[in-house]
Order: sequence, then structure tokens, then C-alpha cells
Amino acid sequence: MARETTDDQKGGEFSRRTMLAGAAATTALAAVGAGERSAHASTVDSSSSRDMMAFLLLSTALTGIHVQNLAPEFTLKKDDLLGSDPGVDPINVKNNYFDWININNAATFERLLQIAKDHPQSATDIITNVNAGDETRFLARSIVLLWYLGSWYKPEDLQKNSAPGTRAFIASQVVSAKAYTQGWVWQIAQAHPMGYSNMQFGYWSREPVDPNDKNSPFGFITPTIP
Repeated sequence: MARETTDDQKGGEFSRRTMLAGAAATTALAAVGAGERSAHASTVDSSSSRDMMAFLLLSTALTGIHVQNLAPEFTLKKDDLLGSDPGVDPINVKNNYFDWININNAATFERLLQIAKDHPQSATDIITNVNAGDETRFLARSIVLLWYLGSWYKPEDLQKNSAPGTRAFIASQVVSAKAYTQGWVWQIAQAHPMGYSNMQFGYWSREPVDPNDKNSPFGFITPTIP
């Protein structure tokens, strides 16, 4: 009986030592990880109306989609576009996109938002400055694909496959169920993704509307920032 107790104690001591050592190692790794994250800590925030407006102005310039369609509750402030109210709509996918990009490419995303803040009135100036460097250019392409397809294509993968004649498969990730249903490709095509539709029954019997038609209530393609 005494022998059994001694064995149990030894086993218990070994388990405690292993547990404590593992906890110490985990704490050390967490500290290193925290240090690395803080070194690249993002200074932009989706809850900041000015940061969100910068994102919307950037997205409008890149996608050609009117900011009112990207943010349905948007309220324009003509004398200060960055001071406009991005609003909170029922779906609010813009916040999901902002946070996703910020988590995955914080430093470059901040540079893109700064470009939009520096040139809030001009889509042409935004695009020119975005295309000035590879990092900003390819993250911008990822953002365009995110708005249109609801899927994330890593900028580095887009860059690797940007050479003329390259036809390699580029992997992507659907950001969320919300993003899957909100891709602008569906609205432009006046269709819907598999398994989801908010369109009226029989819509397929009607002629599609050209999204470039400014006289149409469905027109939302714009070459300028409002």
C-alpha cells in the first residue's frame, strides 16, 4: 500500500512539473507573440467614423461602386467628406471587410487609408498613389475582389500570379456567410449566389438593367467620388 502511495506521488510530481513547465513555455511564447503584434499594432479602427469613411472612399475609387451603395445609411457632408457619417445598416458588411483587412494586412492597409485621407475628393489621385507601390497595389486588388466576390485573395498570391501568361490557381477564402451573400458581382449581374436569394419570384423573366444607366434606380456604378 505504501509503495502504491509513493508511485502515485511520483506520478503526481511529474505531472505537476510538466504542467508548470508547459505553462511557463506558453507564457513565454505569448509574450513574444504579444511583442511582435505590438510592433505592428494597427492605429486604424472600424469604429472610427473617419477611418471608416477613408475605407469607403478608397473602396469607391477602387471598385467604381457608389459609396451610397457600399454604405446604405451613409450621410454626406459636402464640405468634409471624411467627416461624413458612414452610418450603420442592417447588414453592415463594410465593418466585416474593414476588420478582416486590418487583421491580415494592418501596415499596408493603414497606408491605403492614408492615401484616401490625403486625396478624399479624387478617385484618380487615390488610384495613382495606390498603384505607386507593389504592396499597396496588390492589397487594393484584394479589396476589390473582396467587395465583388465576398472572398479574400491574399495580396502575395495575386502578386505571384501577376506575370503575363500566368494561369495558376489562386486560392481564396470566403470571409463569412454574410460576405457570401453580399458580393457585388451578384447585384451587378442581377442574380444571386447558390442557396440564397432576396429577389422577387419570377425576376428571371424580366430584362436585366444596365448598372451603368444613370437613369435607372438600379444604377450604382460611378467614376467619381461624391
